[in-house]
Amino acid sequence: MKASVISVAGTTALTMEASSGPSPGPSPVVHRRRLLTGLACVAVAPVLAACGSRPVPPRSLDLGPAPVWPAQTVLPRRVDLQSVSASELMLGTGVVYRLDDTDPYTRRSYRDSRWAAPLSSLMSQRLKQINSRATVAAGAEGVPAAVVNVELDDCVQRFSSATHSEVTLRLTARVGILSRTFEATAAAGGDADGAVRAMAQLLDRLGVDLLVWAAATPRPPVKA
Repeated sequence: MKASVISVAGTTALTMEASSGPSPGPSPVVHRRRLLTGLACVAVAPVLAACGSRPVPPRSLDLGPAPVWPAQTVLPRRVDLQSVSASELMLGTGVVYRLDDTDPYTRRSYRDSRWAAPLSSLMSQRLKQINSRATVAAGAEGVPAAVVNVELDDCVQRFSSATHSEVTLRLTARVGILSRTFEATAAAGGDADGAVRAMAQLLDRLGVDLLVWAAATPRPPVKA
């Protein structure tokens, strides 16, 4: 606002006129507060965006529940699984596959699926579970157990096409100077779930065969 003096017939009057200039802006305190609020929003936005796009963690897989021991299978003596060793390639937790039809020399792992522990550890635990459920012949308590050492070969899902794959499992068992290799192949579908099911089925089948063979090996002669 500005003041002006007007003289009319010897009378002096004081009037107020509106200024034609701009209205006064916000005070420095209000302006600073608005600026800080804007900067805070800008800083928080990337964090919120990152939280919204966080990747889903991979599934943790194992071989499932141990199978029931075959009712008609009886071991002539107990079997002591002394050790289960494996190739270094089985020490990781990736569910591994190969594309034999396009790139057979590359090992790949599923991005959204992982073993809960190294595959060698899961298979070792599974063999011990199968052995603990085995039926032993009556009167075999006093018979020395067959001490067996097992070696696990690399076990990989192999694709021959986009929807068809197989898993081959090979186990080598040793009792004293005797040894035998057990091998089988099963269809594994087109994904990680198929590979896991195939590996569990193969290990359950070969595990029983291995224990039956170990229990039937000749017992060492008793020293006089």
